[in-house]
Amino acid sequence: MLVALVLVVATIVLFKNGASATPGDSRAEALSSQYGAVTKAARTETEAFIEVDYKFMDELIAKVLAGATGTFKEEYSRVKATLKATAQQGQSISTGTVREVGIGDIDDDNAVVFVAADAKVSNKSTKGVAQPRSYRLKLNMTRTGDKWLISNLQFVR
Repeated sequence: MLVALVLVVATIVLFKNGASATPGDSRAEALSSQYGAVTKAARTETEAFIEVDYKFMDELIAKVLAGATGTFKEEYSRVKATLKATAQQGQSISTGTVREVGIGDIDDDNAVVFVAADAKVSNKSTKGVAQPRSYRLKLNMTRTGDKWLISNLQFVR
């Protein structure tokens, strides 16, 4: 009878407290969740950044700005009209995929992330034939509310 009572109490505690009921797991789970959120945001925002389609630049620019904050958002906002005009004039199209994401440094509100991405780019000068491009980026990401946003972006070699 005592064993059954202990099992019932243990079950209630586990259901009520979840991961925090097992010592040591909650910090690891929180860190894993944070790494996952940063990696997902870096992947999503990088793919938005390298996507270009001269026919849909307003939507694509808005998508990049939705994932931006700080200096990056200010700079991108400042050049968005030029980006749109250049893409339309050159009839540019770029589609890409993130290959790898690596977190270089992270704390509760900031992360430095390195991203390797590949793209296929076509425009008037390529006569519509897609050319491969490889990008290596360093992103500074900042937590804003429950989102991780790009606060700075640099191309690296």
